Amino acid sequence: MRERLAAHWHHLLLLLIVVIAFLMRTAFLWRGVFTGEGVNYQDSDAWYHMRLIENLTHNFPHRATIDPYLGDPAPPVAVPLLFDLFVGAVALIIGLGAPSPATIERVGALAPPVLGALTALPVYLIGRRLFDRRAGLLAAGLLAIEPGQLLARSMLGFTDHHVAEALLTSLTILAAVVALQAETPRARLIRAAITGLALSSYLMAWSGGALLVFVLVAWGVVQYVLDDLFWEGTPRRVPLDPSASPDLTESRGTPDRVAPLLVPALAVALLTLLTLQDKTLWRFAIQMTSVVAGLGVIVAMTAGRRLLRAVGAPRGALAAALVVLTVGSIVVFRLAAPGLSYAIMTDLQRFRPSSTGFTVSEIRPLLFMTGTMSMVVPFLVFGPGFFIGLGSLAWLGWRALRTARPPLLLFVMWSALMYVATLGQNRFGYYLALNLALLTGWAGSLALEWAWSAPARRAPRSRADARRARVKQTEAAAGPRLWLQAVAVVALVVLVFVPSALIARPMASNNLGLGDGYRASLEWIRLNTPEPFAVNDYYFARYRPGETLGATYTVMAWWDYGYEIIRLARRVPVANPTQAGAEVAGRFFTATDEGEAVKILDERHTRYVIAHAEVPILPRGEVVQGKFETMVWWSGKEVNRYWETFLTKDPKTQQLGPLVLFHPEYYQTLMVRLYVYGGGPYVPKDTTYVVTYRDHPNPDGTVNKEILESRRFKTYEGAAGYLDRFGHTGRLIVGLNPKESPVPIEPLTRFRLIHESAGGAPAVRVFEYLK
Repeated sequence: MRERLAAHWHHLLLLLIVVIAFLMRTAFLWRGVFTGEGVNYQDSDAWYHMRLIENLTHNFPHRATIDPYLGDPAPPVAVPLLFDLFVGAVALIIGLGAPSPATIERVGALAPPVLGALTALPVYLIGRRLFDRRAGLLAAGLLAIEPGQLLARSMLGFTDHHVAEALLTSLTILAAVVALQAETPRARLIRAAITGLALSSYLMAWSGGALLVFVLVAWGVVQYVLDDLFWEGTPRRVPLDPSASPDLTESRGTPDRVAPLLVPALAVALLTLLTLQDKTLWRFAIQMTSVVAGLGVIVAMTAGRRLLRAVGAPRGALAAALVVLTVGSIVVFRLAAPGLSYAIMTDLQRFRPSSTGFTVSEIRPLLFMTGTMSMVVPFLVFGPGFFIGLGSLAWLGWRALRTARPPLLLFVMWSALMYVATLGQNRFGYYLALNLALLTGWAGSLALEWAWSAPARRAPRSRADARRARVKQTEAAAGPRLWLQAVAVVALVVLVFVPSALIARPMASNNLGLGDGYRASLEWIRLNTPEPFAVNDYYFARYRPGETLGATYTVMAWWDYGYEIIRLARRVPVANPTQAGAEVAGRFFTATDEGEAVKILDERHTRYVIAHAEVPILPRGEVVQGKFETMVWWSGKEVNRYWETFLTKDPKTQQLGPLVLFHPEYYQTLMVRLYVYGGGPYVPKDTTYVVTYRDHPNPDGTVNKEILESRRFKTYEGAAGYLDRFGHTGRLIVGLNPKESPVPIEPLTRFRLIHESAGGAPAVRVFEYLK
């Protein structure tokens, strides 16, 4: 028994790592997610996934591909079906074919941490295959507690497909590495097909799956180019894996290692897309284009490589041919398919977000996550692994270029592209987490290997000499070696694992669920407003293209909250988190004229309006903030219409400092009038200020208004009279407190307050639009 445990200690350790990963993702949020009112999901998208999963369990195995609750006509559902199908199938199995709503909710909440914990297994296997067992275990251990987007997206209640993407990505890369290390053509073909199945699953889990296709094809292209430039025809034997046996080698100039993997894998993916993927899926055409183009590139390069070798072309000819092929293909594709070309270019614009794009936090570049550039952000998000990984990637990249080992080059290309993707858009950090764990695990393994390596010694002349040498060396080196080993272990724990755990701990306990008051209000809407469709329980119906009903009315709310409205209120929001309708909602809530606002509601057949507490600019603890600026950007207006940052002198230091003041238009917007004033009137009392200012040019070329004088008036009429006497030029009426208007606010006549959340500051106020 003891010998068995000794032989399988690494399996037991890996099992412990998986358990720790699961506990990390569940223990700190258990009570926050599993509440007496039901499961409190941790992200807006999670609420919509659960809406799809609920509908699927009523129509299994058919998951909705269009959804009338997203608008009229019913638009396509933007996410592929695999994740929802998996969760729904598990719920049906546990519920013996008829799961209760509670069972479905619990399975949905537990799916992310289970998948997140299981991701440690392929990461371990990749590390063991590429480096050694120790590197694999360190990588899996770090992934279990690693902070960042993967941890956040695999938390209990974060029911979204992103964690499935990470797991399927790691499985695809693992299958590719195993295929590249196959000893026979038959084994390579079988493993290439398995790689294709893993890639197909990934494409069925995320509409943007062309990203991984690009990674694989980019590796194939670089592999071909390196072989052509440096290794073709060179009889050199290089180990495929540092831990491999001496006979596992690859002779340069040997048969192709790219096409035998990628052609079968991409062919399987293409077949899957043609037979199983929803043809109306958002980005389906881009997925198809990426796979077909990838196949074309690899086949063309394979044929070109053979042709150039047959005619004895010089080294570098393949790279030159690749440039010509790429430029020509792009030109032909743009001429032949201008619409698809535009769609692809538009999709790539995600890495250059517009002003409205910057309002969505997850698509900001990593270094600009906080709004301004900061090199500290990567450490605060990922811990030390981000910078250790950079150093490791640089060293491994140099090794990959020198040896052109296919598995290592694939890993380097994958890691480098994930760094680039995450720096361009921080949401891709849940992919980069896999690479950081492996790169840091490899670096840690090298450090431990160095500490445990035996000192060099001369070969003994006899057994007696060997005995004496061992005794002498043990006595001389035991102390220093133990000291080095202890230092290496402590350094690894203190410099990598402890900081990672400390950063991850608050992330693992951050409850992003809905407040009790907001959830109760959404349920109130479901029970106390009429059904939006003519058929009862249409929420659970099977939707077929061209046969869906249209909603009799919609609900106006900011787009952040659309999915919760669909899932809990079972109503049709004007805007939702795909940003569909965001511009319309922005124009409505920032409108200052009631007549203009109701025209927007009439266009969208809106009957109810929900004003959320998180949107207006309000004091929240020690800061004043809200989502109002986001609405301004989406409406196409300028923030300075509603508030400005003035410069004012500190009475003590006489130094100029910033001061945010609000213009009357801010208080006159529908958002403030609905939520802050409840649709009623407001008469200012000691809240009206008149500031006299001058333009103050800044060194960067911008201009601020510098306050020369500030006067406070008891009434608006007093301030207006002051301006009439002394002139409006260089003077403005402003407010200091975002809740206290400096100008009178007229009551709204077309909106009736019908509900507000319980508590001192209601989470939402619900209004009925009176036509």
